[in-house]
Amino acid sequence: MAITRSFGTNGQFELTDWTEEITVLPNTWGTIGKLGIFGEESVAEHVVTFEKVIKDFGVLVDRVRGDKHNSNTDYKREVHSIYVPHFNTSDFISPNDIQGKRAYGNPNEAESIAAVRVRKMERIANTLNSTLEVARAQALTAGTVYAPNGTVTQDWFTEMGKTRTVINFQFSSSTFDVLGTVESVIAAIQDNGGMISLDSIVMLCDQKFFAALISHPTVKTAYQFYASVQSPLRDRLANPGAALNSVAMHRTFDFGGIHFIEMGDILAGTKLIPTQTAVAVPVGTDFFSTYFSPCNKMFLVNTLGERQYMFEYPSMYGDDIKIEAETNFVNILKRPEIVVNLTMS
Repeated sequence: MAITRSFGTNGQFELTDWTEEITVLPNTWGTIGKLGIFGEESVAEHVVTFEKVIKDFGVLVDRVRGDKHNSNTDYKREVHSIYVPHFNTSDFISPNDIQGKRAYGNPNEAESIAAVRVRKMERIANTLNSTLEVARAQALTAGTVYAPNGTVTQDWFTEMGKTRTVINFQFSSSTFDVLGTVESVIAAIQDNGGMISLDSIVMLCDQKFFAALISHPTVKTAYQFYASVQSPLRDRLANPGAALNSVAMHRTFDFGGIHFIEMGDILAGTKLIPTQTAVAVPVGTDFFSTYFSPCNKMFLVNTLGERQYMFEYPSMYGDDIKIEAETNFVNILKRPEIVVNLTMS
């Protein structure tokens, strides 16, 4: 939920929650957001500190009765801190946006302040949502924090002292064992994750990776059978309604225990999944989190962060209306080693 000024009669100096009822602007969720890979949490500071508890265990050996007991130890724990990047933007509504202008999509009506306001707010909201989606994609594919200007530099593999797992799919070989390699991806997640609890494993694939997968000789028949049942060419045009299959405009394929999703999303010129690559991620864990910190305003100091903030400031001279918006978030991989990167050759 975001925050904006009230547009009521007595609301010129008031703030109100920016809800869908007020703005009639639905939330726009990206593919990664829809999958629910990242949990979301609000914090009251601009630095996120979290504790990582390593729940390992041992196996007992037998002892002679009356001998000293095997020794047990407590779980290990680590404390990590990360600064939350700040993303802001602004726009203006000026007389030039309205004077002598017709309404968008309606040649018979004049433009209005309300219509311009909603249109600009909608574009800003979509920009904030897209920024979050790009940042989550970078966290999964590169293991780093999204901060293009370098205000924050963080590599989660370095932070956690882990090594990235990269597995190559040799689609160029007609005898390549695709199923066996898919099973090695699952094995890597199991080996690195230990006794983790998960709902499923998804693999987000670039279009070329997905195309090479479903056209490989050892997979082609399985995909044809799957397509005849699931009708992905039709389902990709609409939302089928199931949890993992609810990603519109993307073909999907269940094979070898992994849910493959063709993902060619490009946001502001950024390809979310790099060409000829894929990334396998467990769904249903608590190891991937997005933290939202408070807005950079005096009246919101020490409050819990919201997903987005938006404010309107009419000029005291009456020559424009300024719209300010911001979002403050960081995507954290508490267990980066359970993310598997895939390449193709």
